[in-house]
Amino acid sequence: MTHPNLIVEQREAVATLTLNRAEKKNTVDAEMMAAMIDSLRHLGDSGPRVVLLGGAGEHFCGGRDPGPARPDTAAGWREVLGQIVATNQALGEFPGITIALAKGSVRGFGFGLAVQCDVTLAAENALFSFPEVKAGFPPSVVMSYLSRWTARKKAFELVITGDEISAGEVEHLGLVNRVVPPQELDAEGQRWVGKLLQLDPAALAACKSFFRDSALLHPDDAATYGVSFLADFNTRATSN
Repeated sequence: MTHPNLIVEQREAVATLTLNRAEKKNTVDAEMMAAMIDSLRHLGDSGPRVVLLGGAGEHFCGGRDPGPARPDTAAGWREVLGQIVATNQALGEFPGITIALAKGSVRGFGFGLAVQCDVTLAAENALFSFPEVKAGFPPSVVMSYLSRWTARKKAFELVITGDEISAGEVEHLGLVNRVVPPQELDAEGQRWVGKLLQLDPAALAACKSFFRDSALLHPDDAATYGVSFLADFNTRATSN
């Protein structure tokens, strides 16, 4: 599925997804979400090892564009919110490494996209927020995953205040890997690409899979799973 507001490019082992709605701070509507899900699944089959996710112009993503009318039934809301979950799942299930290039406005759904990527790089001028509560919405989808990436107290603060915070603060919370000057963001992304392409792709894919699947396990269960996971991985490696 193609969409004029989502540019997908692939060059050998690296693909880029660019949200292309600069005049609206790259807010994402339902059709763009569907295109993202389809694109990530297609890329998962076509084999790029790294995907860079960015936004056209000055901003990464200003959030979700709800469209001209809000759902008026619980079933309608479940469909809308389910698409957000499906987009997050498509990022998590992509077998390669995903890198977010966050700049400018990183709000709501856009903040979620940045967090859900495996590596999150941010420009110093990026401003992050989950502002849903200010519109009277409890962001339950956000809350379902945010405390896996940062301390529960800080995660709760982010969602109950809706406050906008700096890239430096987000890095301190562990939600961003690196903060760089805006003019160096693309180069930092390419530096990460170069580093990752030098590593064994099967090992990287295994790291991503294990991190995802063990996230909610008790530490003892995660350790047991880690033993069997590595034993299976090494067996496959030596048989190939």
